[in-house]
Amino acid sequence: MSKKFVVRVVPVMLLALAACGGGSDGGSSSGLEAEVSKAVLEGADTGGLPFSVDKKLADCITSAVLEDPAFKDELQASYDKGLKGQELLDSVGDPESDADMTRLMFSCFSSEQFAELLAGQVEDQSTVTDEKKQCLTDEFEKMGNEAVVDGFIAFSSNDKTNENATKMTTAMISCFGLESFG
Repeated sequence: MSKKFVVRVVPVMLLALAACGGGSDGGSSSGLEAEVSKAVLEGADTGGLPFSVDKKLADCITSAVLEDPAFKDELQASYDKGLKGQELLDSVGDPESDADMTRLMFSCFSSEQFAELLAGQVEDQSTVTDEKKQCLTDEFEKMGNEAVVDGFIAFSSNDKTNENATKMTTAMISCFGLESFG
């Protein structure tokens, strides 16, 4: 995979993570969970994602980030101070620096959503077709969600030796062509 492509797609992925916040679950967990889920939905609207974040995805991401005790405590303290929305999400650490948290949040994305993220990075958008996106979705389905998530994380950490990143690159070239990603 070319460095140029990685430089373009990683910020989109990290934007997706930022839109999903980073958090945890605490004392009045149902109120905190509801507020984090609401903030994820609102943040995703401005996050520039190529797919919509529905309540199911927002709830999955919320559950994932609330599983981390450190984020849980930070979010609970901020929630108890009255922070809401993006301010609440911004009150905790940086999710892009925590590979385990990134993995948990990305595990909520479907193969189709990963394909949409990558299709948005094609140089000439007029060449993006539903058939090509479906091809990539099918390839990601064959790989399995865990392998796709592992590949995306490898891209973000510039791990050029990761087998799953190589498989993703092969799938992208197979479905879109080498020239599509610059």
